[in-house]
Amino acid sequence: MSIHKVKVSESHQRLMYAIGETIRLHTTQSPMPLEGIVGVLAFCAGAAIGTGEKNRFIKSKLKEMAEANIGFGIEATGGQASSLILPDGVH
Repeated sequence: MSIHKVKVSESHQRLMYAIGETIRLHTTQSPMPLEGIVGVLAFCAGAAIGTGEKNRFIKSKLKEMAEANIGFGIEATGGQASSLILPDGVH
């Protein structure tokens, strides 16, 4: 398993949109600070890794991939507000 940038598939884009929409709907009713949203997403990533994989080496590689994708997401926004995940006013 290697870490590299790839163009996300249509399925990935739909999932990212669905997660963003869920966060938007939730934070409209129950406002949360950015730190809370990031923490929840990080927990979910960790839970997916912990539940989906038993091999320690693969878990480590998946964690590296998650960390790399955090960097890619930061780069993708270019420092600008993104509606991909965070609703307006939560930045």
